[in-house]
Order: sequence, then structure tokens, then C-alpha cells
Amino acid sequence: MKSDLKSLACVSLLALGLIGGAPLIAAPVPVVKIKTAEYGGSLECRLPGGGTWRLGKTSGNIGAKDSVSISGTIQTPARKRYHVMVESAPRREPDRLEAALRKWRSSGRPIHTFEAGKISYGADGKTVTWDGRVVFIGVGMFDTRDVAAKLVDELAAAGSSSWVFEEILAQSRGTLALHINGKRVAAGNKDLQLVPADIVELKKVEHARGYAWHGFEDRSYRGPITIRWGAQDALDTILTTDLETILAGVVPSEISSKALPAALQAQAVAARGEILSKMGLRHLGEGYDFCAEQHCQVYAGETAASRKLAPVIAKTRGSLLRNAEGAIVDAVYAANCGGHGEPNHLVWTSPPDPQLKGVWDIRGAPEGLDLTREDTISAFIRNPPPCWCGDTTVEGGDKFRWKKTLTADDWKKVEEAAGIGKISSVTGFERGPSGRLYKVSLIGETGTKTVMKELAIRKLFGGLRSACFIAEWKRDDRGFIAGAEITGAGWGHGVGMCQTGAQAMAKAGKSFDQILSHYFPGGKIEKAY
Repeated sequence: MKSDLKSLACVSLLALGLIGGAPLIAAPVPVVKIKTAEYGGSLECRLPGGGTWRLGKTSGNIGAKDSVSISGTIQTPARKRYHVMVESAPRREPDRLEAALRKWRSSGRPIHTFEAGKISYGADGKTVTWDGRVVFIGVGMFDTRDVAAKLVDELAAAGSSSWVFEEILAQSRGTLALHINGKRVAAGNKDLQLVPADIVELKKVEHARGYAWHGFEDRSYRGPITIRWGAQDALDTILTTDLETILAGVVPSEISSKALPAALQAQAVAARGEILSKMGLRHLGEGYDFCAEQHCQVYAGETAASRKLAPVIAKTRGSLLRNAEGAIVDAVYAANCGGHGEPNHLVWTSPPDPQLKGVWDIRGAPEGLDLTREDTISAFIRNPPPCWCGDTTVEGGDKFRWKKTLTADDWKKVEEAAGIGKISSVTGFERGPSGRLYKVSLIGETGTKTVMKELAIRKLFGGLRSACFIAEWKRDDRGFIAGAEITGAGWGHGVGMCQTGAQAMAKAGKSFDQILSHYFPGGKIEKAY
């Protein structure tokens, strides 16, 4: 079976056009590898339809009623290096890349570059159909994340946004032992492959780590599962399957399974494009293409919802968005934009994308409403105009506007994270077109802390739903901030398609292509396969 998996990986690369040479077989749908779960050192599973296993040179069968457990012992931890990145540019746009390099060379800081991504070829194995390579520009490499984070703070104080990129130099290594019905049948330091006749049911899969809905549940997956020691010094379970099978599970995990077909189909096209545009850019050196969490694509495996929705999204098979130059649109999405989308370059340190510039989520865009202004955003949040994503009859509509109280205990956590003592003021607000904050400064007893990018701001203030918010600060007897009443708009980063708005547009009779045209202006739907 190991040779079969190698062939499958080769099919994956050829299907995506990521290696040269004439295709060995015709693969109509790309094959991807997705990390479905992570376990500390042991896991349990079942193969209800039976199947086979292979560990090194040893192999065997698994019965439909067999209980299976895998345990492992780590021998060598993973090795990592941390880069502080300040900008990125597509390799296919040399002028933009050279301009970015000139800018940072003139900063006086020593710079380095890191290239990721892949090239796609046509059926002849020679014609380049898509250059997905991206060059990241860094200003420092460190052995620990904490030291890298200090440089990020230093750059933020100087007005420059940056982020920490984790490079995997070597994955962890260790041994694995396979037990069937309580009896050890194999052990070794190679990867373990499980090949089900039907599905693999993994027990106690942890999901949504770090979120309020964090939990554990049994999940089922159709396709071979590889179990190995990974980059986080834990056991990874990696599913190999085709993209359309993945999408049938991604769509109901990312958007309400009760949404009308047009919204579900828009979600499928968007997710397909996002996955293909990011091939080779996520989880470099970790042995898979994507994870099944919010970081990449939420994927809960095979469920009743995925089976029900598969025929609905099958009507979009192979469809994705391309821009005027033919590049795949990175069709990202967020739960609820709050009334206006946010440009990609203000959320992430990436070049501005015309298809991700952010649009009004309103039937008729209001004239002269500037949400970057504090007085305007306050009125917009408190008294919003009618918006698609404000429809409370669709899932997510209740996140259009929200409130959160930061108690004294909550505020102590903010002070600890800022590390500047008692905080006297929060100032220096800079907002994007959606009203989301992308820069804020805290003035404290021992200094100033500047935080950049919406996710970092949301985390600083206790995990807010969105960085589009206004606050009424509570103060102690000495005038220092001791808490806050926060009122906000939307849920998520706000870039690309508003999933709540898409559901409301579908309810109003809009087709999936009309929904996508609204949220990704200038994008054209094309068949990739």
C-alpha cells in the first residue's frame, strides 16, 4: 500500500499540474492531503467497512468490528526557525516584487527572502497555466518565537506591520505501535497507513482549539489515512482524497447547511479557488496541504450534511474565479462583514487585490459614508442601514451587531498582554473602509504598545468577534482604564465573501454567480476541470 500512496501523491501533483513531464494518468479532480486531527501520543479509531494497514514492511487486515488503537513515543522533537516577514509579492509580478525589495533594502535593515508556492502546468506538462509562487521578504531569523515577536513589536512601534513565519526545518520523529483488539500487531518508526474499504472513524477529534466552541467529537473520513509524527511534536492524521470530496465536507462546515443552494454553491466555488490558490503556501514542510481548522478550511469529515449537499455543490464542479489576468482569485470569506468588506492588504501583509477590495453589503451603497472616521463608524455601528448580513432570518445574522463587557479581570489580561503597566489611554486608531481597526496604540505607565492587524487587535481585547468596534472605557480612581463596554459589527476579518450576506442574497433570489460577482468584483467564473 505504500507504493499505492506514492502513486496517489504523484496523481495529486499531476492533477494540479505541479510537476513537469507528461501526465501518467488523466486525473479530472485534484487530489489533496488534509490534516484531520492531532493527538498527543495515542488515538483510537474504527474501520466500519474493514480495510488494511501498513507500517514499514509489515501489513495486514482490519475487520469491520475490530477496535484499533495507535500509540507513539517521540524520540526527536521538531526543529523550527522563525522569520519576521514584512511583505510578500507574487513571483509572477516581477515589477511589484522588485519594488518591494527596493523598499526594504533602503530601510537599512538586513533582508532575506523565502519562496513558497508551486507552478501549475497544462496537460502537456510544459505550458505554465498558473504561477502560484510567492516571495516573502524577511528582516530577521530567530531560534525562538518570543525573540521574533519582540522584533514584530519594534516594527509596529515604528509603523510597519509584520508577522512571524514558522519554518519547519525537520519534523519530529518517533515510534508507532498498532494494536488491534488490544493486541499489538506492529511497531516501528515509519508512517502508519490505514486504507478503509469504506470510511475511517477517528475517535475524539479535537476541533476549534482556541475558540469558544472548542470540543472533541468522533469524525468519519473517506480515503486513506496516514498517521505520523508531525511538526508540533504530536501525532498527525492526514487524509488523502480528491478536492470535490473535501468540498462536500467543507461547505457545510463553513456555512449553514440550511442555506439555499445558491449560497452553498457560492461557498463551494469560493472554497475551491481559495484551496487551489494557496497550494504550496500553507504548512510548508509538514507533509500535507491544509489543516481542517479555521487556519485553512474547516472540515468535519463525512457527515449527513456533506452527503446531502454533495449533489448541490456538484453543479459547480471545477468552477473557480479568475481575475482579468487569468490568475486564480484567492476567494476568501468571513462569517459576517458587518455591512462593508475589508481590503485584504489591511488584514494581511499582502499586495492589494482588486477582487478583495471590500464592498458594501447593501442593496444600494450609501453616498459619502466614510467608515474610517471615528464619528462615522460610531453612528454606523449604533444605527446601521439595512444590510444583507443584517438579516436575522439566516444563520449569522445575529452577529451583525454585538456587545461585550470587559470586566476588571478581563482588563488585567489586556494589561498583562500589553506589558506596559496600567493603561491610561487607547489611541491612535486607524481603520479600514469597513471600519475595522488595523492599528491601535495603548499608552501605559512604562511605555507605549502599538498593535497592528485586525486579528492581533481582536486577540488583545479578549477575542472579539471583529475589529470593527467602539468602546466606552471604564476607569479606576486614579484614571487608569479598568474595563470597557464594547459594541461591535460583524464576525471575522471581513475580507471577500460575507457568508451571512450570501445567504440573504440567495434568499432574495440571487444566483451563485451573482453572489460571487458582488463580493469579488471583476472576477470571472471558469472551469478548471
